[in-house]
Amino acid sequence: MSARRAVVILDFDGTLAPIVASPQASALARPARATLARLAASPRARVAVVSGRALSDLQRRVGLAGLVYGGCHGLEVAGDGWRFRHPRARTRALAGARRALAAGAARLPGARVEWKGLAVALHYRRVPAARRPAVRALVRELERRLPGLAVIPGNRVYDFVPRVGWDKGMAARWIARRARAELGGPPAVLYAGDDTTDEAAFRRLRRSGVTIRVGGGPTAAEFALRSVADVHALLGWLARALG
Repeated sequence: MSARRAVVILDFDGTLAPIVASPQASALARPARATLARLAASPRARVAVVSGRALSDLQRRVGLAGLVYGGCHGLEVAGDGWRFRHPRARTRALAGARRALAAGAARLPGARVEWKGLAVALHYRRVPAARRPAVRALVRELERRLPGLAVIPGNRVYDFVPRVGWDKGMAARWIARRARAELGGPPAVLYAGDDTTDEAAFRRLRRSGVTIRVGGGPTAAEFALRSVADVHALLGWLARALG
């Protein structure tokens, strides 16, 4: 990247922080937080973190002012003077999904339901492999019963979100357009993520940005990094280049 301005958009779990057994235990390492803070302090950079996590949860785990945060796959964006909530995102159907998932999860040892405000998630990382077909059956049943919701599969999680035709890719493009106006010139756009949910961003930014898949597997991203540590090294380089 040789541009004099940059918009850096990052996933959280598996990109900024390692994947851990319990999503509740995920944490950003202190050196990585310091690097993000240096990069965000540059007048030539805009840094955003976009995640399937709830907006408040994401803000708490990163814990930095001066960043833009996108929760629930970008349905809700806030930080450093920004505020966006998808105008067609409604929570009425989500309440029904929450009740149905809670009833279904009670029959699945290890399953956990998480309310995120604009999404409700079924976590199944701790569900025994033999019971995971029952998880998929529950999700398919609710898809049929709740056509107003879309299901976003992730890393051992299914997120139910309002069906409004929005994903991380559309959120990333929205962030990049607004950041361009703030930075006062055309920036380079970089997006890094590790999950299937990030593929939408890779596809939408393929012709207009630098897309990076963290870890292995088939991907629409142009480049790849092996690990979270490699992401931190890249952010350090960017902080020095743009500082």
